[in-house]
Amino acid sequence: MKDENTQQFKLLLTLRLRQIHNNGLEGVSYDDLYRMFTTYVWRHKEPTRLSELADDIFKTTDEDVVRWLATESKINGLKSSLEDYQNLFEDEEIQ
Repeated sequence: MKDENTQQFKLLLTLRLRQIHNNGLEGVSYDDLYRMFTTYVWRHKEPTRLSELADDIFKTTDEDVVRWLATESKINGLKSSLEDYQNLFEDEEIQ
């Protein structure tokens, strides 16, 4: 992403995040949206104009965000192993 669009990108993501929170999805974070756009929506081609940035961000529905987060969670779960959760088992035994 071009440097001149970085501030605008942050502002647009923040505005979209407020909309999402107002719609009852308080669990979605700024980092979630950032990852979604940078690794999924724009994985093949980043927008070059501010109008394209805004259009992509605001045409994405709440359902799109939730669906992407669920898919990301499944993928991360498949990539992990039981050793990744070993500390949870150890903490449980202590209590």
